[in-house]
Amino acid sequence: MSAAPSLTLAYEAAPDTGLPPLLLVHGLLVSRDIWAPNAALAHHFRLIRVDLPGHGQSPMPQAPEQTRPDAIVAALDRLRRSLGIAKWHVCGQSFGAGIVLRYALDHPEACMGVVFTNANGALREVETEAQLEARRSLVADLRAGGQSALRKLPYHPANARRFPPELRDILSERADATNPEDLARLMQEALPRLSVRERLDRMSAPTLLINGVYEKKFQPTRDWLRETHPGIAITDLPGGHSVNVECPTAFDTAVVTFLDH
Repeated sequence: MSAAPSLTLAYEAAPDTGLPPLLLVHGLLVSRDIWAPNAALAHHFRLIRVDLPGHGQSPMPQAPEQTRPDAIVAALDRLRRSLGIAKWHVCGQSFGAGIVLRYALDHPEACMGVVFTNANGALREVETEAQLEARRSLVADLRAGGQSALRKLPYHPANARRFPPELRDILSERADATNPEDLARLMQEALPRLSVRERLDRMSAPTLLINGVYEKKFQPTRDWLRETHPGIAITDLPGGHSVNVECPTAFDTAVVTFLDH
């Protein structure tokens, strides 16, 4: 039996003008457009924005194992090498936070610095049976409800009250075009394997959490990180889950200050 083809991701890379490269990885049900409010980062970094599998312009692979975090991380490192980049900074939002943290742990030789935002899934403890059952139920509802079930998800961009209207409309259109089965497969295969909580003590790259304090359910995780991993820097901003969109200027300043130091 032939091996499944390697995962490839759609991306947009700025020309190489000598600026340090910065990889940007988005969360579920959005696309690389989520980084539009952070365009000012291009004054300091060579930006490389990717689309996750089944999002934006990236196809969803047929093999389930190709939707798992390890496969996405491997695809990102192939992209790095294809662009001729020896080392880069990495930044992840939501689900993408779990991906860049895993990338930095798996490829420390290629990672200069890490920035990530609120992401309980990236830092959660072993899930209880009740939590596992809740995800199985959500996946089943998504598969049964099809396109109409997408907008019922709390992280659908249409439900983002603090997004600029024009960006919310663009992201909502992209989200509505997502194949529900593709999202269900990512939730089934990737989310249970996303957490790097037990590996954080091996992080060697300078790492910063930019925390949106309005997302109350994430604050206990933020406090746990402060207590158990004091080497990871934390910047608190007056935003929610998508803090890069809700506080773009402060977010960009935090990124530049941390990665340029």
